[in-house]
Amino acid sequence: MRILTWNINGVRTLPQYHPWNTMATFANILDALEADVICFQEVKSSRTGLSKGVAVPPSYHAFFSFPVRRTGYSGVSTYVRTTSVVPLKAEEGLCSIIQPKPPLTNEERVSTVEGYPQRILEGNDSDIDYKDLDSEGRTLVLDFGLFVLINVYCPNDGNGTDERNKYKADFHAVLEARVKGLVEVEGREVMVVGDLNACAAVIDHCEGPLMVAK
Repeated sequence: MRILTWNINGVRTLPQYHPWNTMATFANILDALEADVICFQEVKSSRTGLSKGVAVPPSYHAFFSFPVRRTGYSGVSTYVRTTSVVPLKAEEGLCSIIQPKPPLTNEERVSTVEGYPQRILEGNDSDIDYKDLDSEGRTLVLDFGLFVLINVYCPNDGNGTDERNKYKADFHAVLEARVKGLVEVEGREVMVVGDLNACAAVIDHCEGPLMVAK
């Protein structure tokens, strides 16, 4: 199985660039990536803003998470080739708070109550706003049976305010707790892919030397 992850910086602008602008349909672009599971970050659209070709491309199951309030911001999508694999379950967000209509039943959720961050961090999370962390369209969780795939677009430093720095720190803590719940509580195999917006060293950033110079 080949799993691909890519921050595309806008699903509507992707077809404007070479070689994708030489392809007739969005499904052709997905096919050209030659992957069984394709994880995009920064989709920058909305459910109503998606064309049919992007929303339901032939030969793919498509899953999306978009911001609750801000259109054209953030957003992740996961495309699964139907001839390769079929996900058993899918959820939006890390905490299972953002629900479809009708909401998922307990059997349809990826985890039991004990496996979600709210339970893992219980007692140490008095100031974490779980709903707010799930409201920016940053995570999709798919259960493939043999493993759980988390497609994530972590927050960046934004404007550098204390509020946004806390949001980023809380998001990373909740992501860690989600993985911990899956691995340690439920005994699952987990793969996390996406844009973590974190650099361990200067070389990990495209403008690392420039940032150090400032």
